[in-house]
Amino acid sequence: MTHYVPPISVTSKRLALDNEKLRRANAKVTTATAYQRGDLLVLSDANVLTHAIDEKVWDVICGQDVTVEEATIKAAAEIEIPVYYGGVFNIEAVSLNGTVLAAAKYDAARAKATKNKIELSKV
Repeated sequence: MTHYVPPISVTSKRLALDNEKLRRANAKVTTATAYQRGDLLVLSDANVLTHAIDEKVWDVICGQDVTVEEATIKAAAEIEIPVYYGGVFNIEAVSLNGTVLAAAKYDAARAKATKNKIELSKV
């Protein structure tokens, strides 16, 4: 019996562009909140992550995909996830709450990144 597997294409963009410059830390997640690798996040004084409201107000970049269910478990157990606070990243791979930034938002995101000591580059 022969099975035919149709061709598929997967589009992904590399997030970290220079592994030697990466600066990583860990932070707590918010209950019932999904996170996607590359999301721009706000870090509270209690070391808890929330999604940035826009490209102008963020602190760190999410380093791991986390489902709503996983976040609830991690939050209850105070298990932290990795975040990036330094390095060179692909502007085309960062997102706001899972939605890739529109090109019109690049300048504001890059300006904030510079203030955060992060580089957002276009590849």
